[in-house]
Amino acid sequence: MVFKEIIKKKRDGEILTEKEIREAVKQYTNGEIPNYQMAALLMAIFFKGMTDKETLYLTDAMLKSGETINISCNGTIVDKHSTGGIGDKVSLIIAPVLAEMGFKAVLLSGRALGFTGGTADKLESTGMKVTLSKEEIEEVTEKFGFSISCQTDTIAPADRKIYALRDATSTVESIPLIVSSILSKKLSVNTEAIVFDVKVGTGAFMKTMERARALANGLVNVSKLYGKRAGALITDMNQPLGRTAGNAIEVIESLNALSGDISGDLLEVVTSLSGVLYEITETGSFKEGKGKAEEIILSGKALNRFAEWIEYLGGTTEPKISKKRALVKAQESGYITEIDGEKLGFLIIEMGGGRRKAGEEIDHSVGLRFFKKIGDYVKRGEPVGEIIYNRGNVEEFKASFLQAIKFGNEKINVNIIKERI
Repeated sequence: MVFKEIIKKKRDGEILTEKEIREAVKQYTNGEIPNYQMAALLMAIFFKGMTDKETLYLTDAMLKSGETINISCNGTIVDKHSTGGIGDKVSLIIAPVLAEMGFKAVLLSGRALGFTGGTADKLESTGMKVTLSKEEIEEVTEKFGFSISCQTDTIAPADRKIYALRDATSTVESIPLIVSSILSKKLSVNTEAIVFDVKVGTGAFMKTMERARALANGLVNVSKLYGKRAGALITDMNQPLGRTAGNAIEVIESLNALSGDISGDLLEVVTSLSGVLYEITETGSFKEGKGKAEEIILSGKALNRFAEWIEYLGGTTEPKISKKRALVKAQESGYITEIDGEKLGFLIIEMGGGRRKAGEEIDHSVGLRFFKKIGDYVKRGEPVGEIIYNRGNVEEFKASFLQAIKFGNEKINVNIIKERI
């Protein structure tokens, strides 16, 4: 098969066959074609797009370039995936809640890159083991009803190689390429049902509803074509989720949340995602599932399960947070009308709590607290947040925090659940 003919076909907006897509992935992964030819194909896909079937073939080709994980356990195996956002600690809370609801939740997580956090980094702040073998995932899932572990290098190696080229050629934003990248890893586990939390807003990669909707539809449609039950929620990320952003500090917030002390926005996202899984697995209605999840969280039923899981894998439920603190006080009075999550995410990177590039070491002990959210009224001089830091110019940090907040004269109401797919 002549590779340049595949490029030409997609350049002209034609649909690629399963064989053509599989050969393209195989040849590139094996080093049989140069970067510039795969870059040309990626750019053609960026401009011409792919059908759901094409995306399915690309997903499967990347998935089968590596190992898969077949978990054997009693119960329905489910998964939840988030597209990432500031303060997104949903995985830490929903996994033990789903276990308490009778599911087996097996989640593969990633590390932070760019302005959004990574679940693996948050868990690593406790000192626990986050990279598990198939046998360890199976054992932990059977014992606790859930597992959250880091994606290994043996899962979808083709995706890693293609993603690096996408990053270098500015084709990361292509919806079909995003869908196939996510699913080539999520479908590596024999999950029966997946719920997707697609974030939209300033603190997310998807800035508009149009793109968030396209991504959610792509993830759900391709998952269904692969034989999985799937659903998605588009959730607001125009401000940080919950009360904190960082690594260790988000673990502490998650422990508090599972004891019943949880912010309203975080509760709504976790329970709604649980409700979707409850419905798509035909366990019961969305409303019933959402209600069960809320009762579990507010009663603290899943707290011991989560704490014992951390300790079983060698972690502590009291991760260290820096003792250096600085309050951020409002410079004017009014209603908060905007909180730029992306700016706050980059602030955490400046403080050492995030990565500019893969492989960088991060400081788990730093982060941000949020005392006020969009719609709250604030008086001049009133604290709106707190900076937890170890190094750097704290006055500059406070200025960056305040630059992310805008005030106005009218109260704005935020609907955290934007749409259900």
